Amino acid sequence: MSISPFKLITYKGISVAFDLKFKDITDGVSDSVSSIANETTILANRVVDNHICIGVTGFSGSGKSTFITSLIHQLRYSNEATLGGFLPARDQKIVNVELLPLNGLELFDYQHGIESLASSPPKWPRPTSTLSGCIVEITYKRDSLFSGIIGKTTKLKIEIRDYPGEWLLDIPLLEQDYLSWCRESADILNQPQRKALMGSLFSDLQSISPFDKLSDHDLDNLCQRYSDFLKVSKLHGLTLIQPGHMLLPSSSDSFDQFFPLLGLQHYDKKALEDADHESVYKVMKSRYITYLNDIVKPFHHDFFKSIDRQVILIDSLKALSGGKDNFEDMMIAFSRIIDSYRVGSSNFVSKLFSPKVERIIFLSSKPDRVLMNQHENLRYLTNNIINRVCRQSIRNTIQIETEIACSVRCTEDNNSYLTAVLSNGQKGQLAHPEIPEKIPTDEQWAQFENWKPHELQPPIISNLQHGGRLPSIRMDKVLKDLIGDKFS
Repeated sequence: MSISPFKLITYKGISVAFDLKFKDITDGVSDSVSSIANETTILANRVVDNHICIGVTGFSGSGKSTFITSLIHQLRYSNEATLGGFLPARDQKIVNVELLPLNGLELFDYQHGIESLASSPPKWPRPTSTLSGCIVEITYKRDSLFSGIIGKTTKLKIEIRDYPGEWLLDIPLLEQDYLSWCRESADILNQPQRKALMGSLFSDLQSISPFDKLSDHDLDNLCQRYSDFLKVSKLHGLTLIQPGHMLLPSSSDSFDQFFPLLGLQHYDKKALEDADHESVYKVMKSRYITYLNDIVKPFHHDFFKSIDRQVILIDSLKALSGGKDNFEDMMIAFSRIIDSYRVGSSNFVSKLFSPKVERIIFLSSKPDRVLMNQHENLRYLTNNIINRVCRQSIRNTIQIETEIACSVRCTEDNNSYLTAVLSNGQKGQLAHPEIPEKIPTDEQWAQFENWKPHELQPPIISNLQHGGRLPSIRMDKVLKDLIGDKFS
């Protein structure tokens, strides 16, 4: 089957020929006919600016599934929603919204999310544990003097990709070989909190000679102990956990697990490379490389690098309640995540052939857990966190924004306290320490020692499955920042 080197794209009566041979010399082009056809379709959409890919992520408990469910619902029923800051909804330009599958990905289960929120008693949508996605196709009224000639409506396709934030922590491993990862892990795991959580595993991994040959039973035992340690670290509020796929049952069974050797600081690299292929060093190195090639690289190339704009949810309140050490650990994790993005302000040509993340919105979720008079403090705090972890060189090439938003509001504000239904079904009053505008000082940390944000039950919403309004906070601002510029 022969393929023409040119693709003719017609938009608004204008025909444009694009040379696919030029595309062939750019990075990441597939040799398969189907991939070229798919790239051509995406290219056509990018030319007319009616396609955008949005990634949504965040660490466990940050509210990713609820956020996406709410975002889709707000768009589907924009005429009933309160979205004054999102002009297409305010001016009722949105005519229709369809939810379509995204090739190669499990469909994001919006329907299940709505059914969960509409159940009795209401339940939260199930959390993200694997890759999923969808296309939200919006038909909207044109805002053009020539709408009578080119049509009164047009379409915008919003590609949404949902993935666990823990997987992002694996992307920096692509820049590290096994030896450097082991040496870095030795420093991280020697921190008091992690060392205490590891127990005897720390000394066991430190005392293993890299030249030893261990039985399959012993290797499996050490891998399981290391995996258990990672999961316990997560339960204790730590964020910088590698490899991230070990945290999720849905993905941890898809590769041979591995662990870092912690006593390699004084070994010569050449001696390690000359070790027997059955030595523990070579076996773990081989598993590490296989993990990067089979798990991390495909995620990075096929899923992660397609994203134009990114939403990263941060549960800033949970981070505050975890104490200073956990808070700082979270900031280190986010600094590594930011460095993982293929950033850059895309000009017209690079946007067509090599899309880059052009905007990242760090979204502090669950602001309904604090009084409204503390919302600005929470936004300032989130901004202060990102200022600390985001290098200026990245800020010079990408639009970084911070915001607070609540996907589904659960509380009522009574000026000096909040009321809500707790996860056990009981209605109660909620109080909290004053939220600082900046990362707390040593003195300020004391007020968070005995405070934990309550787990809340979603509100009861009438007629939700048929368009009932989801109460939210600042979702109109999020929609404006994410896609507002795409409506014309």
